Amino acid sequence: MKKLLLAAFAAAALALSATAQELGETIPTVTVNGSAQMKITPDVLYLNITLDESDTKGKVSLEEQRRNMFSALKKSGIDAEKQLRVLDMSSSFFRKRGSLSSSKYELKVGSAAEARKVFEALDANGIPNVQIVRATNSKLDEYRDQVRAEAMRNAQSRARQLAEAVGQSIGMCYEITDYTTNVQPVTFRAMGVMKNSVTMDAEAGMADEYEPDVEFEQIVLNYNVTAKFILNRK
Repeated sequence: MKKLLLAAFAAAALALSATAQELGETIPTVTVNGSAQMKITPDVLYLNITLDESDTKGKVSLEEQRRNMFSALKKSGIDAEKQLRVLDMSSSFFRKRGSLSSSKYELKVGSAAEARKVFEALDANGIPNVQIVRATNSKLDEYRDQVRAEAMRNAQSRARQLAEAVGQSIGMCYEITDYTTNVQPVTFRAMGVMKNSVTMDAEAGMADEYEPDVEFEQIVLNYNVTAKFILNRK
C-alpha cells in the first residue's frame, strides 16, 4: 500500500513538472537528509558449550560430562528442552587411547546475568569449554521500523525548517531514498573460552582460570534517508 501511494505521489510530481516545463517554469523543491539512531540492550544471548573427552585425556566420559552439564543448567534455572539444542557430535580415533568423543551444544539465555550464572554453574560442575558467540534483541525488527520512521520524520522537520526560513512551506514528498540499516556488531567486554580445573596441566600443576565477567555493548541501529519535498509558492 505504501509503495502504491509513493508511486502515485511520484506520478503527480512528474505531471506537475511536465506542466511547468510546458509553461517555461520550474517546480521549486527542497532535498534533505534525515537520520535517526537507537541503542538497544541485547536480551537474547547464545552460548556454545563443548563437551570433549580429550579435555580430560579420556578420564571423564562424554556421558558423565553430559550429566554434569544438565545438572549445572538445572541449578541455573535453565529449561534444557526449550533453551538447549545439539549442534554437533563426533568421535576421534587414537591408536593408543581408542576413541574419544565430543559434542557441542547451543544454549539460549535472556540476559548477561543469566549467562554469568550459567558460566559459574558449569565451571563448578567441571564443564571445560563455554563460549558466548552472539547476542541480539528479540524486538530488533520492531525497533528497526521505529528508527526508520523517525529518520523520515526528521527529514520532514528539516525540510519544513528550511522552507520556513525563506518564508515558504513544504508540500508533498515525492521521492524517498531509504538506505540500508547499519547494525553495529555486538561486542563482549569479556569474551572467550572458559577453562576450569579440568584443563589442569598435570606436569605443571597449574590450571587456567577464567572469571566470566559478562557485559555487553549495546546494539546500535542507524538509519539514513534522503527525501525530496515540493516547496509551496508564497
